[in-house]
Amino acid sequence: MHSTLSRRRLLGLGAALGAGAAFAGPAAANAWAAAPRPRGPGAWPVRIELPTGFHPGGVAAGRLPYAYYGSLFGGEIYRADLATGRGEVISPDLGEGNSAAGIALDCRGRLFISGAYSGLARVMDVATGRDLASYRLGGEGTVVADVAVLADAAYVTDAFRPVLYRIPLGPRGELPSARQVESVPLSGDWVQGAPGEVTALGISPTPDGRALIVVHLLAGGALMRVDPATGAALRIPLGGAVLPSGNGIRLDGTTAYVAQRDAVDVLRLDAAGTRAVPVTRITDPDFDGPSAVAVHGDRLYVSNFGPTTPTHQTPYHSTAVPLVRRTHRSAHTQEETA
Repeated sequence: MHSTLSRRRLLGLGAALGAGAAFAGPAAANAWAAAPRPRGPGAWPVRIELPTGFHPGGVAAGRLPYAYYGSLFGGEIYRADLATGRGEVISPDLGEGNSAAGIALDCRGRLFISGAYSGLARVMDVATGRDLASYRLGGEGTVVADVAVLADAAYVTDAFRPVLYRIPLGPRGELPSARQVESVPLSGDWVQGAPGEVTALGISPTPDGRALIVVHLLAGGALMRVDPATGAALRIPLGGAVLPSGNGIRLDGTTAYVAQRDAVDVLRLDAAGTRAVPVTRITDPDFDGPSAVAVHGDRLYVSNFGPTTPTHQTPYHSTAVPLVRRTHRSAHTQEETA
Protein backbone atom coordinates (compact mmCIF):
# COMPACT_ATOMS: atom_id res chain seq x y z
CA MET A 1 0.00 0.00 0.00
CA HIS A 2 1.10 3.59 -0.59
CA SER A 3 1.18 6.52 1.82
CA THR A 4 1.61 9.64 -0.31
CA LEU A 5 -0.84 12.46 -0.97
CA SER A 6 -2.46 10.76 -3.95
CA ARG A 7 -3.43 7.81 -1.75
CA ARG A 8 -4.79 10.02 1.04
CA ARG A 9 -6.87 11.99 -1.45
CA LEU A 10 -8.37 8.79 -2.84
CA LEU A 11 -9.26 7.67 0.67
CA GLY A 12 -10.89 11.06 1.22
CA LEU A 13 -13.42 10.17 -1.44
CA GLY A 14 -14.57 7.25 0.69
CA ALA A 15 -16.16 4.61 -1.49
CA ALA A 16 -16.57 7.10 -4.28
CA LEU A 17 -14.82 5.33 -7.12
CA GLY A 18 -15.65 2.10 -8.89
CA ALA A 19 -18.00 0.58 -11.44
CA GLY A 20 -18.77 -2.56 -13.32
CA ALA A 21 -19.22 -3.78 -16.86
CA ALA A 22 -19.28 -6.99 -18.85
CA PHE A 23 -17.45 -8.96 -21.52
CA ALA A 24 -17.69 -12.30 -23.23
CA GLY A 25 -14.84 -12.26 -25.71
CA PRO A 26 -13.36 -15.19 -27.57
CA ALA A 27 -9.74 -14.10 -27.19
CA ALA A 28 -9.21 -15.68 -23.79
CA ALA A 29 -11.49 -18.69 -24.15
CA ASN A 30 -8.74 -21.17 -25.08
CA ALA A 31 -6.52 -20.06 -22.21
CA TRP A 32 -9.27 -20.74 -19.68
CA ALA A 33 -10.92 -23.82 -21.14
CA ALA A 34 -8.99 -26.23 -18.94
CA ALA A 35 -9.90 -24.59 -15.64
CA PRO A 36 -11.63 -27.03 -13.24
CA ARG A 37 -15.35 -26.48 -12.74
CA PRO A 38 -17.87 -27.42 -10.08
CA ARG A 39 -20.95 -29.11 -11.48
CA GLY A 40 -23.12 -26.01 -11.68
CA PRO A 41 -23.48 -22.35 -10.61
CA GLY A 42 -25.40 -23.40 -7.50
CA ALA A 43 -22.15 -24.83 -6.14
CA TRP A 44 -20.13 -21.71 -6.87
CA PRO A 45 -18.90 -19.62 -3.92
CA VAL A 46 -20.93 -16.57 -2.90
CA ARG A 47 -17.84 -14.86 -1.46
CA ILE A 48 -14.71 -14.18 -3.51
CA GLU A 49 -11.64 -13.48 -1.40
CA LEU A 50 -9.40 -10.80 -2.92
CA PRO A 51 -5.69 -10.31 -2.21
CA THR A 52 -4.85 -8.84 1.18
CA GLY A 53 -4.40 -5.08 0.91
CA PHE A 54 -5.86 -5.01 -2.62
CA HIS A 55 -8.44 -2.24 -1.96
CA PRO A 56 -10.86 -2.91 -4.86
CA GLY A 57 -12.55 -0.32 -7.01
CA GLY A 58 -14.23 -1.48 -10.23
CA VAL A 59 -15.41 -4.95 -11.20
CA ALA A 60 -16.32 -6.49 -14.55
CA ALA A 61 -17.71 -9.89 -15.58
CA GLY A 62 -19.18 -11.59 -18.63
CA ARG A 63 -20.31 -14.91 -20.10
CA LEU A 64 -17.11 -16.72 -19.23
CA PRO A 65 -17.04 -17.53 -15.48
CA TYR A 66 -14.47 -14.89 -14.54
CA ALA A 67 -14.63 -11.52 -12.83
CA TYR A 68 -12.01 -8.79 -12.99
CA TYR A 69 -11.30 -6.48 -10.05
CA GLY A 70 -9.28 -3.27 -10.19
CA SER A 71 -7.19 -2.01 -7.27
CA LEU A 72 -7.49 1.63 -6.29
CA PHE A 73 -3.83 1.69 -5.27
CA GLY A 74 -1.35 0.65 -7.90
CA GLY A 75 -3.86 -0.27 -10.62
CA GLU A 76 -3.50 -4.05 -10.29
CA ILE A 77 -6.08 -6.20 -12.08
CA TYR A 78 -7.13 -9.43 -10.37
CA ARG A 79 -8.98 -12.15 -12.29
CA ALA A 80 -11.18 -14.43 -10.16
CA ASP A 81 -12.58 -17.78 -11.28
CA LEU A 82 -16.22 -17.51 -10.21
CA ALA A 83 -16.65 -21.27 -10.21
CA THR A 84 -13.85 -21.95 -7.74
CA GLY A 85 -13.26 -18.61 -6.01
CA ARG A 86 -9.55 -18.77 -6.85
CA GLY A 87 -7.76 -16.11 -8.85
CA GLU A 88 -4.56 -14.38 -9.87
CA VAL A 89 -3.16 -10.93 -10.58
CA ILE A 90 -2.97 -10.53 -14.37
CA SER A 91 -1.75 -6.92 -14.43
CA PRO A 92 0.75 -5.93 -11.72
CA ASP A 93 0.98 -2.92 -9.43
CA LEU A 94 2.06 -0.02 -11.64
CA GLY A 95 3.40 2.08 -8.79
CA GLU A 96 2.47 5.12 -6.79
CA GLY A 97 -0.26 7.31 -8.24
CA ASN A 98 -1.80 4.61 -10.43
CA SER A 99 -5.28 3.20 -9.94
CA ALA A 100 -7.99 1.04 -11.47
CA ALA A 101 -11.02 2.89 -10.18
CA GLY A 102 -13.50 1.95 -12.91
CA ILE A 103 -13.24 -0.84 -15.46
CA ALA A 104 -15.24 -1.94 -18.49
CA LEU A 105 -14.67 -4.91 -20.79
CA ASP A 106 -15.58 -4.75 -24.44
CA CYS A 107 -16.54 -7.53 -26.84
CA ARG A 108 -12.95 -7.78 -28.13
CA GLY A 109 -11.42 -8.84 -24.84
CA ARG A 110 -10.10 -5.41 -23.90
CA LEU A 111 -10.34 -3.92 -20.46
CA PHE A 112 -10.81 -0.13 -20.36
CA ILE A 113 -9.45 1.21 -17.06
CA SER A 114 -9.96 4.65 -15.50
CA GLY A 115 -7.04 5.71 -13.36
CA ALA A 116 -8.59 8.18 -10.86
CA TYR A 117 -6.07 10.85 -9.76
CA SER A 118 -3.50 9.78 -12.33
CA GLY A 119 -5.77 11.27 -15.02
CA LEU A 120 -5.01 8.26 -17.20
CA ALA A 121 -7.21 5.80 -19.04
CA ARG A 122 -5.55 2.64 -20.30
CA VAL A 123 -6.67 -0.30 -22.38
CA MET A 124 -5.48 -3.81 -21.48
CA ASP A 125 -5.71 -7.16 -23.28
CA VAL A 126 -7.30 -9.53 -20.74
CA ALA A 127 -5.76 -12.61 -22.38
CA THR A 128 -2.19 -11.39 -21.97
CA GLY A 129 -2.38 -8.67 -19.31
CA ARG A 130 -0.54 -6.39 -21.74
CA ASP A 131 -1.47 -2.71 -22.03
CA LEU A 132 -2.52 -1.82 -25.56
CA ALA A 133 -2.83 1.95 -25.13
CA SER A 134 -2.79 4.71 -22.55
CA TYR A 135 -4.44 8.14 -22.70
CA ARG A 136 -3.96 11.18 -20.49
CA LEU A 137 -7.34 12.85 -20.03
CA GLY A 138 -7.93 16.47 -19.08
CA GLY A 139 -5.40 18.58 -17.24
CA GLU A 140 -4.29 19.12 -13.67
CA GLY A 141 -7.01 18.13 -11.20
CA THR A 142 -8.61 15.55 -13.47
CA VAL A 143 -9.94 12.52 -11.59
CA VAL A 144 -11.22 9.90 -14.03
CA ALA A 145 -13.78 7.83 -12.14
CA ASP A 146 -15.47 5.29 -14.40
CA VAL A 147 -15.77 4.13 -17.99
CA ALA A 148 -18.45 2.71 -20.31
CA VAL A 149 -18.20 1.45 -23.88
CA LEU A 150 -20.67 2.19 -26.67
CA ALA A 151 -20.44 0.86 -30.22
CA ASP A 152 -18.19 3.65 -31.47
CA ALA A 153 -16.41 5.00 -28.38
CA ALA A 154 -15.52 4.58 -24.73
CA TYR A 155 -16.64 7.33 -22.36
CA VAL A 156 -14.96 8.26 -19.07
CA THR A 157 -16.42 10.35 -16.23
CA ASP A 158 -14.53 13.03 -14.31
CA ALA A 159 -15.40 13.10 -10.60
CA PHE A 160 -14.78 16.84 -10.26
CA ARG A 161 -15.50 18.37 -13.67
CA PRO A 162 -18.63 18.67 -15.88
CA VAL A 163 -17.17 16.73 -18.78
CA LEU A 164 -16.98 13.28 -20.32
CA TYR A 165 -13.87 12.09 -22.12
CA ARG A 166 -14.53 10.31 -25.41
CA ILE A 167 -12.10 7.68 -26.70
CA PRO A 168 -13.31 6.99 -30.27
CA LEU A 169 -13.15 3.48 -31.72
CA GLY A 170 -12.70 2.57 -35.36
CA PRO A 171 -15.16 0.49 -37.43
CA ARG A 172 -13.44 -2.69 -36.22
CA GLY A 173 -12.79 -1.36 -32.75
CA GLU A 174 -9.41 0.17 -33.59
CA LEU A 175 -7.96 2.22 -30.74
CA PRO A 176 -7.27 5.90 -31.48
CA SER A 177 -4.16 7.98 -31.12
CA ALA A 178 -3.91 10.28 -28.11
CA ARG A 179 -4.76 13.36 -30.20
CA GLN A 180 -8.10 11.85 -31.23
CA VAL A 181 -9.44 11.74 -27.67
CA GLU A 182 -12.13 14.39 -27.12
CA SER A 183 -13.78 16.22 -24.23
CA VAL A 184 -17.58 16.42 -24.23
CA PRO A 185 -18.87 19.20 -21.92
CA LEU A 186 -21.97 18.32 -19.90
CA SER A 187 -24.98 20.63 -20.16
CA GLY A 188 -28.77 20.62 -19.89
CA ASP A 189 -29.92 19.40 -16.45
CA TRP A 190 -26.36 18.84 -15.33
CA VAL A 191 -25.44 20.77 -12.15
CA GLN A 192 -21.78 20.72 -11.17
CA GLY A 193 -20.64 20.82 -7.55
CA ALA A 194 -18.24 23.28 -6.03
CA PRO A 195 -14.51 22.83 -6.76
CA GLY A 196 -13.34 19.63 -5.11
CA GLU A 197 -16.88 18.27 -4.67
CA VAL A 198 -17.43 14.82 -6.18
CA THR A 199 -20.29 15.11 -8.70
CA ALA A 200 -20.05 12.32 -11.29
CA LEU A 201 -19.12 8.68 -10.70
CA GLY A 202 -20.54 5.57 -12.35
CA ILE A 203 -21.47 5.39 -16.02
CA SER A 204 -23.30 2.85 -18.18
CA PRO A 205 -24.86 2.60 -21.63
CA THR A 206 -28.64 2.97 -21.75
CA PRO A 207 -30.53 -0.27 -22.52
CA ASP A 208 -30.79 0.68 -26.20
CA GLY A 209 -27.10 1.60 -26.40
CA ARG A 210 -27.80 5.06 -27.83
CA ALA A 211 -26.95 7.17 -24.79
CA LEU A 212 -25.25 7.07 -21.41
CA ILE A 213 -26.44 6.98 -17.82
CA VAL A 214 -24.23 8.82 -15.32
CA VAL A 215 -24.51 8.65 -11.54
CA HIS A 216 -24.83 12.21 -10.19
CA LEU A 217 -24.29 12.81 -6.47
CA LEU A 218 -25.76 16.26 -5.86
CA ALA A 219 -29.24 17.12 -4.51
CA GLY A 220 -29.78 13.74 -2.90
CA GLY A 221 -28.38 11.74 -5.81
CA ALA A 222 -29.67 11.21 -9.32
CA LEU A 223 -29.19 9.41 -12.59
CA MET A 224 -28.58 11.52 -15.68
CA ARG A 225 -29.20 10.42 -19.25
CA VAL A 226 -26.47 11.99 -21.38
CA ASP A 227 -26.43 12.37 -25.16
CA PRO A 228 -22.91 11.14 -26.05
CA ALA A 229 -22.66 13.45 -29.07
CA THR A 230 -23.62 16.71 -27.37
CA GLY A 231 -23.23 16.15 -23.63
CA ALA A 232 -26.81 17.30 -23.04
CA ALA A 233 -28.01 15.73 -19.78
CA LEU A 234 -31.57 14.87 -18.79
CA ARG A 235 -32.35 14.03 -15.19
CA ILE A 236 -34.08 10.63 -15.11
CA PRO A 237 -37.23 10.48 -12.95
CA LEU A 238 -36.66 7.68 -10.42
CA GLY A 239 -40.19 7.15 -9.15
CA GLY A 240 -39.28 8.13 -5.60
CA ALA A 241 -35.98 6.25 -5.34
CA VAL A 242 -33.08 8.14 -3.77
CA LEU A 243 -29.39 7.56 -4.47
CA PRO A 244 -27.47 9.78 -2.02
CA SER A 245 -24.35 7.62 -2.13
CA GLY A 246 -24.68 6.16 -5.63
CA ASN A 247 -21.44 4.86 -7.08
CA GLY A 248 -21.03 2.09 -9.65
CA ILE A 249 -23.93 1.28 -11.97
CA ARG A 250 -24.49 -1.86 -14.03
CA LEU A 251 -27.36 -2.63 -16.40
CA ASP A 252 -28.71 -6.09 -17.10
CA GLY A 253 -31.14 -5.43 -19.93
CA THR A 254 -33.52 -2.78 -18.60
CA THR A 255 -32.67 -3.52 -14.96
CA ALA A 256 -30.22 -1.11 -13.36
CA TYR A 257 -28.16 -2.02 -10.30
CA VAL A 258 -26.67 0.96 -8.45
CA ALA A 259 -24.13 0.40 -5.68
CA GLN A 260 -24.61 2.57 -2.61
CA ARG A 261 -22.75 2.74 0.67
CA ASP A 262 -24.71 -0.04 2.36
CA ALA A 263 -26.85 -1.64 -0.35
CA VAL A 264 -27.51 -2.09 -4.06
CA ASP A 265 -30.60 -0.33 -5.38
CA VAL A 266 -32.48 -1.93 -8.25
CA LEU A 267 -34.49 0.11 -10.78
CA ARG A 268 -36.35 -0.71 -13.97
CA LEU A 269 -35.62 1.57 -16.95
CA ASP A 270 -37.34 2.11 -20.25
CA ALA A 271 -35.23 1.18 -23.28
CA ALA A 272 -34.10 4.75 -23.94
CA GLY A 273 -33.17 5.35 -20.31
CA THR A 274 -35.49 8.34 -19.94
CA ARG A 275 -37.39 7.14 -16.88
CA ALA A 276 -37.04 4.59 -14.09
CA VAL A 277 -39.07 2.99 -11.34
CA PRO A 278 -37.68 1.47 -8.14
CA VAL A 279 -37.89 -2.32 -7.86
CA THR A 280 -36.14 -3.29 -4.65
CA ARG A 281 -33.04 -2.75 -2.52
CA ILE A 282 -30.54 -5.59 -2.09
CA THR A 283 -28.79 -5.88 1.26
CA ASP A 284 -26.56 -8.64 2.57
CA PRO A 285 -24.65 -9.17 5.83
CA ASP A 286 -21.52 -9.82 3.74
CA PHE A 287 -21.60 -6.35 2.13
CA ASP A 288 -18.77 -4.07 3.25
CA GLY A 289 -19.31 -0.79 1.45
CA PRO A 290 -20.54 -1.75 -2.05
CA SER A 291 -18.75 0.40 -4.63
CA ALA A 292 -19.26 -1.43 -7.93
CA VAL A 293 -21.27 -4.29 -9.40
CA ALA A 294 -21.06 -6.78 -12.27
CA VAL A 295 -23.36 -9.47 -13.63
CA HIS A 296 -22.60 -13.08 -14.46
CA GLY A 297 -25.36 -15.62 -15.09
CA ASP A 298 -28.02 -15.23 -12.42
CA ARG A 299 -25.74 -13.49 -9.93
CA LEU A 300 -24.67 -9.95 -9.14
CA TYR A 301 -21.06 -9.63 -8.00
CA VAL A 302 -20.50 -6.74 -5.62
CA SER A 303 -17.08 -5.15 -5.12
CA ASN A 304 -16.74 -4.09 -1.48
CA PHE A 305 -14.73 -0.96 -0.78
CA GLY A 306 -14.03 -2.00 2.82
CA PRO A 307 -12.66 0.31 5.53
CA THR A 308 -11.51 3.80 4.65
CA THR A 309 -8.21 3.33 6.51
CA PRO A 310 -6.67 0.26 4.87
CA THR A 311 -3.30 -1.26 5.72
CA HIS A 312 -1.12 -3.94 4.16
CA GLN A 313 -3.07 -6.47 6.23
CA THR A 314 -6.59 -5.32 5.34
CA PRO A 315 -8.64 -8.21 3.92
CA TYR A 316 -11.01 -7.60 1.01
CA HIS A 317 -13.72 -9.63 -0.66
CA SER A 318 -16.50 -9.58 -3.24
CA THR A 319 -20.04 -10.76 -2.52
CA ALA A 320 -22.35 -12.64 -4.90
CA VAL A 321 -26.12 -12.18 -4.54
CA PRO A 322 -29.03 -13.36 -6.74
CA LEU A 323 -30.11 -11.13 -9.61
CA VAL A 324 -33.55 -9.61 -9.71
CA ARG A 325 -35.67 -11.04 -12.56
CA ARG A 326 -33.91 -10.47 -15.89
CA THR A 327 -35.41 -8.39 -18.67
CA HIS A 328 -34.74 -7.44 -22.30
CA ARG A 329 -31.11 -7.22 -23.38
CA SER A 330 -29.45 -4.77 -25.73
CA ALA A 331 -27.17 -5.62 -28.64
CA HIS A 332 -26.19 -2.03 -29.44
CA THR A 333 -23.06 -1.58 -27.31
CA GLN A 334 -19.52 -2.86 -27.37
CA GLU A 335 -20.06 -4.03 -23.81
CA GLU A 336 -21.70 -7.43 -23.67
CA THR A 337 -24.42 -8.35 -21.21
CA ALA A 338 -23.43 -11.34 -19.15
